[in-house]
Amino acid sequence: MNKIVKSVRRCFYIFINSIVSSIQDWFSGKEADERDILDDNNYKILRTSIEKELISSKNQPQWLFPQETKLVQSIREDTAKWNVNNITRTKAYWAFYNRNPEVHWALLAHMVSRNGGYHMTDLKGSALEHLIKEKEKQSYFLFLEHSNSAIFSDAYPQLLLYEQAKRTGLSLRKNLPLFHISRFMYPVWETFIKDPNPLLLTTALIINEQRMLQKRVLSKQNHANILKKIDFQLQELFGLTAVIFPHKEGRQDLYSLTGVIVNQFQDPKMRIMTGKKLYQLLFQDPKIYKGVCQFADSVTHTGSRSDYWDTIFTKNKFAGKIYSPILVNAWSDIPPMQLSKADWFDDSSYIEELKTYPIIPKQDITEKVLENVSTLQLLNEVKGII
Repeated sequence: MNKIVKSVRRCFYIFINSIVSSIQDWFSGKEADERDILDDNNYKILRTSIEKELISSKNQPQWLFPQETKLVQSIREDTAKWNVNNITRTKAYWAFYNRNPEVHWALLAHMVSRNGGYHMTDLKGSALEHLIKEKEKQSYFLFLEHSNSAIFSDAYPQLLLYEQAKRTGLSLRKNLPLFHISRFMYPVWETFIKDPNPLLLTTALIINEQRMLQKRVLSKQNHANILKKIDFQLQELFGLTAVIFPHKEGRQDLYSLTGVIVNQFQDPKMRIMTGKKLYQLLFQDPKIYKGVCQFADSVTHTGSRSDYWDTIFTKNKFAGKIYSPILVNAWSDIPPMQLSKADWFDDSSYIEELKTYPIIPKQDITEKVLENVSTLQLLNEVKGII
């Protein structure tokens, strides 16, 4: 009994410290300096072009030549081929980035997708064994899988169409609507073809995917309920929803981590800001960028956190470390969610999110993540005892 009391007391102190730390992180994120993505003139030109899309016809007839029909079918088949699970999606993003390094968003998507896999396998790992009920684990996995799959189904056709346009002069405006891509993206892609601006394109894709996710996935009742549950809020509190980028081997053979602790996931504006911050962390420092690319190239993604911290996590259940299974052993593949084809872009105010990006200092969150791992382990042990 005395052991239980001590463990509960320790949990309470850690809980309070985590609350204070989370509040500090939230306010520090709000204070980030911002700079313009485009100068005033170019921003006004782009804004006018995007605003025109709001009054254009949503259902313009499409007449395709046989070769265009064949291309559309090929892209649909290719998207389905790689949208099987988190492992295949993550691999597809990396392969595309290697072919088209000017599309920075593809590397960002690859690294965020790796994190999606970690979050999925966490649910079957030993650190959460007693903290979350099996039924809720299944719900959380479906939420993560549907969200990741929806983003891929929207973004990957855009990437493949761009690749074709770059090689052959394919009309993006004619073909993007065939894949139910938001009108918001048409002028952005046209601008990028003429004048490649990775910051502009990455920001637009971050906005598009998070607004699309809100419209087509998170608005669904079952997923909306998950976001409200106290268990999900606790996962946010203890950093389980952190997005981490391993970038170099540091002390004790651990990769050092940069990244962001995700807060207020229900708010699309906060998710968009998080995406902008992650992009800056990934590309603003050449050493971090190089380290992340070396990691992505040399470490095959399995979904297990042992991919980056194999001295703490293990793929083997009885190896004396924290069990973090590979994805294929943790979850079976499921069919993609049937998504609405409705366009999220129905208000010109969303264009304002294209105006600026945050300037944030280089940050190392290795110690913070190690602390969160210890906290989760302790909570899980206490829950197992009581």
